[in-house]
Amino acid sequence: MPMPIDRPGKGILGWLGRQVGYVTKALKTDVEGPKTVYREQRTEERPLPDDPNVILRRTTTDEVIVKERMKDEG
Repeated sequence: MPMPIDRPGKGILGWLGRQVGYVTKALKTDVEGPKTVYREQRTEERPLPDDPNVILRRTTTDEVIVKERMKDEG
């Protein structure tokens, strides 16, 4: 049986400190991510040649996504 992870601050104050840390990290995290410049979605439907009661559907999505450059790259 593996040993549990021994975290510093085992009590209630340690737990509270970890929760504050999680919230602080979440607030600092960038949520925007990459920017979608272009998006086109096409749907094609055709009946199956052997069985006209069955419809084949194909959905195609074309996207152009631009990632922001890192600040270090210049």
